[in-house]
Amino acid sequence: MADAQYLLDDVQMVEFIVNGYHTVQLDVPDALNASIAEQLDALESNPGDAITEAVPQLWDILHNPQVDGILTSLLGREYEIQPHRHWHCRPAGTGHMQWHQDGTNNRDIRPNRLLGLYYPREGTADMGPTVIVPGTQFRNAPTDRMATYTNIRGQIPLVVPAGTLAFTHYDLWHGTAANTSGKARHMVKFLFRRTADNTEPT
Repeated sequence: MADAQYLLDDVQMVEFIVNGYHTVQLDVPDALNASIAEQLDALESNPGDAITEAVPQLWDILHNPQVDGILTSLLGREYEIQPHRHWHCRPAGTGHMQWHQDGTNNRDIRPNRLLGLYYPREGTADMGPTVIVPGTQFRNAPTDRMATYTNIRGQIPLVVPAGTLAFTHYDLWHGTAANTSGKARHMVKFLFRRTADNTEPT
């Protein structure tokens, strides 16, 4: 049972339904975020789904009570942490990534699947932040049609402090700005899904 103090309130729920995202700076020790970032720095290759085996402290993030409260609010008490996860590293000098929606072109405007984007290190505007476009979970656009899009009115770069976890609707449009800084920007992506329809508000 999620701790009630970490559940989203009505306004936060409405904002997520409309905008498709919610960010939180987790109340975790700075040393935990720093340790995870240092372990990511040391990886010689991308372990893909096994990133939580390569960096087991990521489970401390996934099992955080704030995370549990938000997921319970958005997906219900029986939400699932899915086995697919991925480490996204944007080395210094990396160019931008075009706009896209994850997965196949089979969309669901309801909040049944979420992405969780964890940033163990501060992400500044020059470090190639993830960029999202609020509300675009309601607009299905095959990625090949988005290839020529550049800046979009209302886009938001996720310039965030260390320890931030951004929850987004699975179908929210997103991309990545160029990293013009002198250091790598880390983000670890997790997937979550609803397993049962709610019978009452959570």
